[in-house]
Amino acid sequence: MNSANKIIAWQRIEAYRDFYDVPRAFIVQPKAELLLFFNCAFDDASDDYSPFFRVSVLAPGVTLANLPRDWRELNSLGAGAVGVVPVSGVRFDATRRKEVFVEGLADLVAASERLVPSRAG
Repeated sequence: MNSANKIIAWQRIEAYRDFYDVPRAFIVQPKAELLLFFNCAFDDASDDYSPFFRVSVLAPGVTLANLPRDWRELNSLGAGAVGVVPVSGVRFDATRRKEVFVEGLADLVAASERLVPSRAG
């Protein structure tokens, strides 16, 4: 399997938080040393979760082993936003906790590598 196929395949959810129907915040690692943070925040004004996941690449020093206890801190540990994905564009496995298939994941990875070139490859 080539790397392009791997990027568009199902991805293991490395960690998740805020489960309501589906995880509302989760991390995938589509490539070595590349962590993508998907965050579907609660909107107090509409009293509901956003219909979109905001996706950011975590900074090079952030690893699965040193994630902060409070994931709100991940916003300040990100290297930058790489895109927005509708919740409807994310398919979860039957448990809704183990794997995801994200429409446009290859584009998110490419944007991440442009933002943090040292992670390319």
